[in-house]
Amino acid sequence: MDAVHIEAYLAGELDERGRQQVEHALRNDADLRASFLTQVRMDTALSALLGEVDVMDAESFEQSVMARLRSEGADGSRGFAKSVLTEIVEEREGVVPLRWPDLVKAGFISAAATVALMFVLQGIIFREGGSIISATSPEAVSGPVFVARLEQSTDLRWSPATQSRIREDGWLKNGLLEIESGKARIVFNSGASAMIEGPAELSIESSNRVFLQAGRLTAEVPPPASGFTVNTPRLNAVDIGTRFGVEVLPNGDSELHVMQGSVEASRTSGNSETVLVEEGLALVADSRTRNGLEPVPYAGDNFVMTIGRVPVPVPALRYTFDESVGAMIEDTGSSQVYDLPLVASGELGNAPRRSIGKSGGGLVFQPETSLEIPLSHDFRLDDPFTVSFWVRIPPEIGSEADQVLLRYGHEEEGWSFFCNLSGESGTRGAVRVAVGSGEITGTTDIADGNWHHVVGRFIGGDDAGVSSHFHLFVDGVLESFTGFEPSEVPSARAGILRLGDAGKEGLSGWIDEVNLFREAIPTIAVQDLCGD
Repeated sequence: MDAVHIEAYLAGELDERGRQQVEHALRNDADLRASFLTQVRMDTALSALLGEVDVMDAESFEQSVMARLRSEGADGSRGFAKSVLTEIVEEREGVVPLRWPDLVKAGFISAAATVALMFVLQGIIFREGGSIISATSPEAVSGPVFVARLEQSTDLRWSPATQSRIREDGWLKNGLLEIESGKARIVFNSGASAMIEGPAELSIESSNRVFLQAGRLTAEVPPPASGFTVNTPRLNAVDIGTRFGVEVLPNGDSELHVMQGSVEASRTSGNSETVLVEEGLALVADSRTRNGLEPVPYAGDNFVMTIGRVPVPVPALRYTFDESVGAMIEDTGSSQVYDLPLVASGELGNAPRRSIGKSGGGLVFQPETSLEIPLSHDFRLDDPFTVSFWVRIPPEIGSEADQVLLRYGHEEEGWSFFCNLSGESGTRGAVRVAVGSGEITGTTDIADGNWHHVVGRFIGGDDAGVSSHFHLFVDGVLESFTGFEPSEVPSARAGILRLGDAGKEGLSGWIDEVNLFREAIPTIAVQDLCGD
């Protein structure tokens, strides 16, 4: 039983047999009952929200609702657990639930607001007691399940329930985290960093969003993660600058202090007018939900961000292709030396050529040209790794054949990076990554004649799959998946790293600055590579 059936049940769209099936499931499934309760509360919230609307004041209603949704990060690309609609009903109890179809029929709001609200509601993830209940089954994950990572800590003590949910290597799923004491620096897949000081309670909502229930949080946000959002029971803070701090006080009030840049702030409920808070200013959201946000004395120095140096990952292989002449290409990685000849004996026609690269020299490829680097036996497909490279592909109008950019492992079962020119799986021209019988496709069209930085990061672990444990970045930004086919990763030796391909589907374009790490490097390191 999933969220679709629950929504249909609430809307009265099921026949008698369907209603009986839902009611039977509700009687026997505690998690489903929790989801059902959440949906009823949201319907009730809609009723409360509409109760404030005058038919003649539709325009102002639309503006206030849409401002509220934007402040909640409701852009259609991700679900949100601390729903703006659910929060309204927390202020108003005992309102008769309103079915979603009735909202559409009521005509109180314009079509634009109605469509936007429906779009947001379709992505909601229901939360109860810190657990996630989703309509997507684990066997068909359409995006990475690990959205952040514990990178540093000092004197850190998790609650027992939280400790059991954290991987040994620090990777974190969506969900509730409780810190009893100490400090934890968490880096989200977007690149945003958050220092949390215990005692604290927070919920990781997505790769660029967190809900702080209690405690103090300091956020540092690089440009690729702009829009990083911190919600509290009384405050929404959306970064459009660099560094800010949020604290939920024991009485529930929420303070925002901006140390650098600027932040858009609004109340979580009630008066949702957005305020731009500049560097060196601070404000508080208290229990008076109908009032605006109030200024408070700035105390940004009380928010800490660093607790020591972060080790800089070193690649196992690194090729800059900056040698001006000669047949040898130099590996400047750390573990072993994988220098290799640019042209093998008798294979001049199958070799790429030296060219101007993204930075210094690079290689230019044509179909049926490739560069193959043999790897030692300890490089394995199912171990964590990160591969990065710059690529430039001329626009291929009308092309129907995908281009092979890079392979880590042999074609039959290894990791293959393509430019999805056929468009058969997701966005045309985006990066497609396949391994075993699974694959994912990103969102950014890289076949536009410009240089693009591509990073694939596999975090490994038990039951790791390409659609659940693999992160794809283009130009330093985490990609969403526009196409995917789940599959576990084969356990086998990689054997080779190959640029281009010896077949007709090989790359027609340029490659530069290739790195292979034998670990899932931090997102900040991913974005540093893009900035090199």
